[in-house]
Amino acid sequence: MARLLALDIGTKRTGVAFLDEDISIPLPLATLHHENVATLLSQLSTLIAERHIDRLIVGLPLLPSGQEGAQASLVHSIADQMQALGWPVTLKDERYTTPRGKSADPDAIAALNLL
Repeated sequence: MARLLALDIGTKRTGVAFLDEDISIPLPLATLHHENVATLLSQLSTLIAERHIDRLIVGLPLLPSGQEGAQASLVHSIADQMQALGWPVTLKDERYTTPRGKSADPDAIAALNLL
């Protein structure tokens, strides 16, 4: 069974959720705050090592029409950098994963919904 880390990538914040398929209970983790991609990748490197992650599930922010916009291009670029580091990445449509209403950490909940 795999250990997965789901990511809802933003320009300044990235929601994170963890799933150990042996336990089958996804957990939202603290949202990562970053000023640039290098900082994000550094924080992810620590999480990947600490939690022995086998695969990253990265939310792909498609437009309601299903087309890719500017944010999807950014996510593709970051996913390419992750793969260059040897991290296995799966992109997944993240439309409608952000919760409606008030949530303690909507970014982490969006990542959780990717799992």
